Amino acid sequence: MKFWLAALFAVWPLAGQARFAKFGRDLQDTAPGSRAAILQSGRVVWRSGKIPAAACEEPVIAERIPPVLLDTPAPIPPGATIRQVLSNTADGTPGEEVLDNLGFFDALKPLARHTPLPNAIEFAAHSHGTLGWLSQEYAGERVLWCFGPSVLIVQIPGKKIVLVASGNFSSERLEGGNVARSSIALAFFKDVAGVQGTERDEWINQAFLALSSGDRQAATTLARQALDKFPELESTPDVTLLYLFSQLGLSETEASATAVIRKHPSLPTAWFYYGQYLLNAKRYREAAVCFEKITMHQPPWHNWTVAAASKELTSLKTQGAP
Repeated sequence: MKFWLAALFAVWPLAGQARFAKFGRDLQDTAPGSRAAILQSGRVVWRSGKIPAAACEEPVIAERIPPVLLDTPAPIPPGATIRQVLSNTADGTPGEEVLDNLGFFDALKPLARHTPLPNAIEFAAHSHGTLGWLSQEYAGERVLWCFGPSVLIVQIPGKKIVLVASGNFSSERLEGGNVARSSIALAFFKDVAGVQGTERDEWINQAFLALSSGDRQAATTLARQALDKFPELESTPDVTLLYLFSQLGLSETEASATAVIRKHPSLPTAWFYYGQYLLNAKRYREAAVCFEKITMHQPPWHNWTVAAASKELTSLKTQGAP
């Protein structure tokens, strides 16, 4: 019995090191130059490189809001409380107008005190509530996550495990509110947390990786194969899929845009990606309508797409496109 227990305890550390080593390889394959740390029950159990990045602004600000103010009216949208916005229930969709609207968080900063953001690892080491975090269920596990320009934090509360990754991340793959669009998160789920993703997500992830590496032909082939295998992708209201299809100029962009905009009419990125597709297809007037949806929205959107849409409209007018 003692021998069996000794052998068991000897195997566990080896198994842990093996999964970390695999994750480290996958991390560099999918996001070269990225750094990461894994915390178990608040303690760093694995690290690859130094992570100087600050924590995500949204959950930090949310935790600093005095509790007595959470049920008071939010700056935007009309009729919502601060609590509803910070729990992603004001408009029903993570990543939609509210959490993409920098003006909302700028308005909250005086309430949250103007102090520096904590280091991402230090922040992730503590227990947190749900306010300010994106929340979803993935493969039967509840996942809380957030991201910034150079940091991604993914928590699996049921397993008391957290990933902190730092690098140059593509926001287009995360702003739709689906952490499964992150190749780093998928590797973390599979290699470290023992959470098996779906084959569909793996196909889409491979297409994104090919696109980000500049291999449009491979990305198109992978996207086509994914659509053949999972035809429902065409009409799934997922803005990250709309981005992928529009970048590749796939005809399925039409159905994808229809599905996304029907469900999320207040999503500026959806209008922008569809506008880009129409512009590349030389459907200039339709593209201009999409860009004007962004620039003329009331109340004004404070989103990166506003400046980008204005630039596209100026270019269309300069070129005299019909």
